[in-house]
Amino acid sequence: MEKKMVIVDGTVFNVCIACSKHGKPYAPAQVAAAKKKKPMAVIRQQKKIGLADATVLTPDFARLIREARMKMGLTHEQLGMKMNEKAQLLRKFETGALKPDELFAKKLERYLGIKLYVSAEGSGDDNEE
Repeated sequence: MEKKMVIVDGTVFNVCIACSKHGKPYAPAQVAAAKKKKPMAVIRQQKKIGLADATVLTPDFARLIREARMKMGLTHEQLGMKMNEKAQLLRKFETGALKPDELFAKKLERYLGIKLYVSAEGSGDDNEE
């Protein structure tokens, strides 16, 4: 019995000719499109690396976040509500279990009034704030 590859609800099936009427024909060109996405992901990673080279995360980021939050008299939940983020995520940053990416660090800097990402060349000058 001859089989045909079709797509039904986003899933590829190998079905008989009679059943293939219930799906759309599967085109191997979609595999080529998936291969094109990989080089784009590599380019994006290279851009992120370029940003990370200009600035580095302060080694004592966890202590800075905790001290700033406590100075404001906020609990994890209150700060999370204020920032529209999960309290559990904030706890992980404070314990050092997770490192904030540049976007989240900028958000923390804005809400807490601290400096987490500093210039790679002059990291000593920026920590004194």
